[in-house]
Amino acid sequence: MVIDALIENSKQSLCLQAVKVKVQVGTNKDSEFARLCEVCSKLDLKCITRPPQPCTQPLPCWRYPDDDIRSDVLLGSIDEIKSRRSRCAICRLVSEGLDKEFPELEGECWMKESTELCSFQLPEGKAQTPTVTHFHITRASVTLDTSETRDTQETHNVVCFHAKAKFGAEERNATCSKQERDVVDMIGGRYVSAQVDMDLIRAWLHHCENGHGKDCKLSLRYPLQSRRGPTFLIDVIDSCLVDAPSECRYIALSYVWGTGAVFKHLQENSTSLRNPGVLSVLPIPTTIRDAMTVVHAIRERYLWVDSICIIQNDLQMQQTEITRMGSIYSNALFTIIAASGDSANSGLPGVRPGTREELQRTVKLASGEVLLGIDFRPGSIDDTLWGKRAWTFQERVLSTRVLIFFDTQVYWSCCKALHSEELALEQALHVQRDPLSSPLPGLTISPSLEPMEPGEYRTLYTALLFSYRQRRLTFQTDLLNAFAGISEVLATAHDDGCIWGLPLSQFSYAMTWHFLSRCSRNHNHVPIFGSDGTNEVVPVPSWSWAAWSCENLRFNLIPGEVGIRPVIQFYLVDSRHQLVKIVEQPWKGFQGQDLCNIWQEKTDVQLQLRMQDVLYGIGHLYFWTSCSNLKAFAPWEMHGDVYKYFPPGDPMLEKLSTSGDREIVSQDFIVVAARVDPELVSWLILLAVEWKEGVAYRLGTAEVREKDWIQVKNREWKFVILG
Repeated sequence: MVIDALIENSKQSLCLQAVKVKVQVGTNKDSEFARLCEVCSKLDLKCITRPPQPCTQPLPCWRYPDDDIRSDVLLGSIDEIKSRRSRCAICRLVSEGLDKEFPELEGECWMKESTELCSFQLPEGKAQTPTVTHFHITRASVTLDTSETRDTQETHNVVCFHAKAKFGAEERNATCSKQERDVVDMIGGRYVSAQVDMDLIRAWLHHCENGHGKDCKLSLRYPLQSRRGPTFLIDVIDSCLVDAPSECRYIALSYVWGTGAVFKHLQENSTSLRNPGVLSVLPIPTTIRDAMTVVHAIRERYLWVDSICIIQNDLQMQQTEITRMGSIYSNALFTIIAASGDSANSGLPGVRPGTREELQRTVKLASGEVLLGIDFRPGSIDDTLWGKRAWTFQERVLSTRVLIFFDTQVYWSCCKALHSEELALEQALHVQRDPLSSPLPGLTISPSLEPMEPGEYRTLYTALLFSYRQRRLTFQTDLLNAFAGISEVLATAHDDGCIWGLPLSQFSYAMTWHFLSRCSRNHNHVPIFGSDGTNEVVPVPSWSWAAWSCENLRFNLIPGEVGIRPVIQFYLVDSRHQLVKIVEQPWKGFQGQDLCNIWQEKTDVQLQLRMQDVLYGIGHLYFWTSCSNLKAFAPWEMHGDVYKYFPPGDPMLEKLSTSGDREIVSQDFIVVAARVDPELVSWLILLAVEWKEGVAYRLGTAEVREKDWIQVKNREWKFVILG
């Protein structure tokens, strides 16, 4: 659809400037000329349409080279802008943004003609001017101010404009050499059509594989020597299920199933799914069919999708494939992420005709062509339903590269680049722009396949688990399964093991998890398969975070602390019903006063076990530890499962006792670890437990200074079985 030429009567034309623009709406074809209104014609149009500009400042640089702190230009009130929409291209586009995003608000709109969009460097060999360190791309942005005064800054982003790539010679900057200008001309805005350009996706993949080299690997990528590929793959050429060829290239799909019925691979239809052409006639979900189209269009052959490539009613195969998730996603060529929609039938926008609205608008000015930004207010991928699901967390973290389908456009993300349909940045290096999404918000340590220092390993594990527990599961019984891929990759990469979601080498630290909001024991049961094929359904032990339903998970370690100190030797009943010793990383660097010998006693766990007739079930811990019954303050609802203990005479004891805000309970506690704070004061980490038929079960956590624990009169050294 094309905007009609704005032919005004003589009265209107008197107030228009003779500034010619060409406006395109919905197509990339030429349309009739129009004029700007008296307000928009006074904008610095060359500033709005200028190509990437060179900068000689050292990196990192967050200031545009000729940024003179431009003041915002008042476009007018909402009513004034809408009154000019029929005779001004820019006012019309701003009005459309207001109608779509803020139909009920009132206020004034302001335009900033130059705001930073991103910066970049040229590839090696293309940068010819020694003084130019990098380039800047800017955009013009329009905001709505709904505050009564400008000082309150109640602003909302409305629309933005950025210059289209490939400008004429008159727009080139003389600072650059010809070779530099040839490359820079290919960088800038790009028109986005209603259907995805599959050749562009192929170019992104080719650019990554051939230009980024081995550096473009996610840091959690699965070690090749431990690679275990998928059992089945979808052959998109023959449209059927096949046994996965050895070492083949394949693409994975990450999506949400939704609440509706989803076609599944079952034992009953497993044979028929091998027939060539069968998937073209079966009612497979739209998202899967669209993913098959994408794989075929970029000239690849194999696709992995959980609902089709795992036999969904074969429990043993399900468990086997779940343990392979780390390998499946990390070794995929890339992962297609269906971030749009709420079910498996939502599809991938832009793959089929009519599935994506053509939102791009272009305005051709005498000084150049500008494009209306599509994602000026992009919601983080974490704001989507896909971004809130627990199953998709490990799929994103473990994927080497991702191709993300949103409603409005497609993004490509790998370790070295972030591409989108609306910005042509393929020729740029070291692009500085807002990241699309981070699966590990706040994580500053880069995960590595090389052995980590204990502190770094703890930080990585903590960040992964914290982010994972923020996500939602339909079935709480999947808490361990949806984290299994990450657990296995961490264990394999760092020569470690993982039991019930806790790393063995950091077991004491991992035992210090606790919740800071309402939590409850979920009493989950999970199937355990023995090496002989037997299946036993057992409860998740209370000491595992997977036994509890809550989102706000933390650990007993704060920045600046020396670390968690193992002080208890744990033994575990494994899946073979055998007792195994948990071996943790050796403790190094303790500089505080060692008081353990005062409350610890030397005991032999094996001797104690010989006095028992039978071991308890899978997942039980056996250990000697120090125990006591203490008067403590029960957890507040806002503090989840954290008890508070204060020794006699502590001022906080009297303060909380007289306030009546917290209930005082008589509670059994056992020691499971110790921590050392920045002042080198040693604290003992306790579990609050209840006893059932001689077995202890976790209720919560507490801390006490080690010197105060020694003063507890009813303290005893006890053999504990923790279920």
